[in-house]
Amino acid sequence: MKIAFSLKDRNNNFTLIRFFAAFSVLYGHSYALSLGVNGSEDPISRVLINVFGESLPSFSVNLFFVSSGFLVSASYIQRESLIAFIEARILRIFPALIVAVLFCVFIIGAFATTDSLPNYFLSPATWGFFKHNAFLIAGIQFDLPNVFVGNPYPVSVNGSLWTLPIEIWMYFWVAVFGSLSLLKDEKLFNLFFIVISLMYAQSENNFYLAYDSRSAQLALYFMLGVFFQVNREKLSLNLRGLGWLVILVYLFDEFHIAFFIKSICFAYLVLFLALHQKLRLPSLDHWGDISYGLYIYAFPIQQMIANIIPDVQPISMFMLSAVVTVTLALLSWHLVEKPALKMKGKINWRGLL
Repeated sequence: MKIAFSLKDRNNNFTLIRFFAAFSVLYGHSYALSLGVNGSEDPISRVLINVFGESLPSFSVNLFFVSSGFLVSASYIQRESLIAFIEARILRIFPALIVAVLFCVFIIGAFATTDSLPNYFLSPATWGFFKHNAFLIAGIQFDLPNVFVGNPYPVSVNGSLWTLPIEIWMYFWVAVFGSLSLLKDEKLFNLFFIVISLMYAQSENNFYLAYDSRSAQLALYFMLGVFFQVNREKLSLNLRGLGWLVILVYLFDEFHIAFFIKSICFAYLVLFLALHQKLRLPSLDHWGDISYGLYIYAFPIQQMIANIIPDVQPISMFMLSAVVTVTLALLSWHLVEKPALKMKGKINWRGLL
């Protein structure tokens, strides 16, 4: 099956698999945030780590970056406008993020801090948290003044935000590729992709100026999504192709390029599940795309539960946090994200500058 995709066509499984990825992060974090830094991994992660070397939340984040690379590059290709692309990315990421950060400052932090409220709100760290995290300026700030210091997983208010600067950095590269017309020139893009892939094979810290090996891995997953999008008219998604990739993973398991081959296989699997015409899973589109809201609200909600119920067990943490986080994610989608997305093409950016 050739890769046929349009942003206007909702006949795919992206919404569902991204929902399960966000839910898997919530599930995995239920163990770390209730048992502590040295607590046991969740049962699924224990199996995955033994077999593949990565946990369930780690695989879920990888899935986000593959699908994001595929969808975001499609956004540029189908809009053919740098300004429209930047506007779409701003409206997708920042309105919901700003509200979530305000929620952390004014509700989560104000309730959980052991400081007096005047000291808490007068602290530079409180407003540093807002500035860094709402606008992704100069990295993520994880702590608020004297918030969650006694939790099993101490201090961090919203640890999940660490991936967002990497995501924004990859948007920058998509804008560069689009501006240079690389996204519509398969041969030139593929040549460039081969060069940077060889660079990655030599050094996992040297992929798109990534700051560490994990950032480099996520950049690779994102770019594999872009690669499949650029080559969508020539590549096929089928069980035969997936089978050959699995065989290659097995044959090259002991070689230096093993992770690169595994990454290609994983990206292929993600897009196979999302796009294969004969694999039509139940649709969640009537709920809306709440995966982003799940991702940015789950961690602080779980930290708050651990703060209120000191001896909470992982399963109880999972069930309680799932109910609250899904509710907040639905509110975020219907009251913030969806209205923001309807503003595409309606904002006079020049008038705001």
